[in-house]
Amino acid sequence: MRAERTNIGKRVQSYREARGYTLSDLARLAGVSRSYLYQVESGESSPTEEKLQALADALEVSISDLLGIDEETTQIPESLRQFAEQEHLTPADVRMLARISYRGKQPDTVAKWQLLYLAIKTTTKPEDR
Repeated sequence: MRAERTNIGKRVQSYREARGYTLSDLARLAGVSRSYLYQVESGESSPTEEKLQALADALEVSISDLLGIDEETTQIPESLRQFAEQEHLTPADVRMLARISYRGKQPDTVAKWQLLYLAIKTTTKPEDR
């Protein structure tokens, strides 16, 4: 987990520096404190989905860019697409679900995706999703 936080932090820092922003500039634009942003960039803290979105918006990149995910390589099964449309899932939730498999298999029906998503929603805090 620490390596993942460090990688996210490095990408945030890289995009920030590429845009010529100081820590204070980006913190102000994203609506976070300078100390929090420093913790994210140094890998000491992992941003919530909400704060990650705020950072992505301020940097004018996607969350996938900050997470280092190549959206083109994430395969979204048709049953997941149908479930996502039915439940109005965010793109981040769809990508998260698309990366899950159990014993090498993904759910293959809308009903199975719904059960999996319900299990995740009921067993995790919103900031952990």
